[in-house]
Amino acid sequence: MTGDKILEVRELESGYGETQVLFGVSFNVEKGTITTLLGSNGAGKSTTLWTIMGVVNPWSGKITLNGEDVTYLPTHEKVHLGMVLVPEGRRLWPQLTVEENLRLASMIPRARARAEENLELVYNYFPRLKERRNQLAGTLSGGEQQMLAIARGLMLNPEILMLDEPSLGLAPKLVQDIAGIVKRLRDEEGKTILLVEQNIHIALTIADYGYLLENGRVVLEGTPEELQANPVIKEAYLGL
Repeated sequence: MTGDKILEVRELESGYGETQVLFGVSFNVEKGTITTLLGSNGAGKSTTLWTIMGVVNPWSGKITLNGEDVTYLPTHEKVHLGMVLVPEGRRLWPQLTVEENLRLASMIPRARARAEENLELVYNYFPRLKERRNQLAGTLSGGEQQMLAIARGLMLNPEILMLDEPSLGLAPKLVQDIAGIVKRLRDEEGKTILLVEQNIHIALTIADYGYLLENGRVVLEGTPEELQANPVIKEAYLGL
């Protein structure tokens, strides 16, 4: 990959308590691309995102955003710089309406000036949310809640949008719908996306570049075509 790197992760190590989970993880995310972190459950994908965001403290390594060292910045400062994580499990405000969830997300300084523009953007990509804008978030279907979680991330006006397992628990049709929207956000809006996904088939369908994690280490990287042709991916993950 060549181009403008928005996010660079170098030799990142972290874990929980005394248990190490990440062992020297390194990768890049380039501007206007979808980069995917692949791997089975427990490979360290979510821990990588949580460490990048500062929710889990890095033990060592370096994280840069647009060339600026953000390794040890607190999470809220990273959000103000444009790092946005849509976590696994959606984590909405269930007692607020769809639109209240969206507007609350746009209250940070970097997003406030573009709040109305971003609201129009998310309603364009998620018309179902516009139809349900006065409905409580907790009463939405699983697929609608996932749409709202992504839309709320977009309201923060991200430099890089990190999506943690957006297909988890969704019916195949909804998985395709979400993947299509993520692809459109890159193609039509130039959004930069870091996608963590167990569903390797769907991830490689929309990604520009991918990294395979196993036991907290990057063991393979390449374009979707290169990864799909790799015997390890074909046998262990695609069932071929």
